[in-house]
Amino acid sequence: MNISTLCDKIELQPYVKKRVLSFVEDFDFRSVDELQKGYLIYKNMNEALTQTQAILDKDTDGIKILSCMLKASLDAYEVYQEKEIPDDIYFATMRCFTRFIDETYKMTGRFCFDRYWWTTRQVGCHLFRIGELEYEIKHIDKNVVIGIHIPSNADFSPLTVEKSLQDAHRFFVKYYPSLSGAEYRCHSWLLDSQLKGMLGNNSNIIDFQNRFEIFDEGEAETEFIEWVYNTKSTDYSTLPENTSLQINVKKHLLAGGVIRNAYGRIKEKR
Repeated sequence: MNISTLCDKIELQPYVKKRVLSFVEDFDFRSVDELQKGYLIYKNMNEALTQTQAILDKDTDGIKILSCMLKASLDAYEVYQEKEIPDDIYFATMRCFTRFIDETYKMTGRFCFDRYWWTTRQVGCHLFRIGELEYEIKHIDKNVVIGIHIPSNADFSPLTVEKSLQDAHRFFVKYYPSLSGAEYRCHSWLLDSQLKGMLGNNSNIIDFQNRFEIFDEGEAETEFIEWVYNTKSTDYSTLPENTSLQINVKKHLLAGGVIRNAYGRIKEKR
């Protein structure tokens, strides 16, 4: 498989694919190949990215680093093959590039790749999309936990969430048996207990919350605005009111409230 084939498999936007292939044609990947191996080591991801970007120099719309990330994705594919992880999980995981570019385009009207700081996890084989959710092998102090992430295009219904969780458990038992007993955690605004007062009991978000034991109410952030309102604006008065979630969160914010990224662990089934 080459970068062109990968672009097709993940349905990369045609305009972006054309620019990537134009860059790839003239770029000598030998200048970054050794650095990009650092993505495979969790603690070295950020440094590997920083050094790669220094070599690439000016990269206003992220096409250069996107191209390098796609090349690193090909290297990751070798790891998948060695472990015999199915191709459908590989391509579902690497469609993050297409999704991130779509998200940025919806907010800015520009085809730009700006989530490179996050995709070191995918290309380093630390994060996998399994069904509707993503699962990251996270190193926290001396512990390894499995972090749960919710992609923006996920079907968040209880049945699909449950299936994803069950499939993820089987995935780690089979391909990463040393993690079969790891704790599953989530750090997200979706776990903020205040949402219970804004949404009905039949809400998918509340159903998701109820799967977790919250062990830290977390920090106040504004990143959630991007996911709830499809904007990065913090002018709360201009936020749209098209859903009950948007309406109630906006009221909360205008009244001086905050939304917190809470920390939770999956409850043990009894």
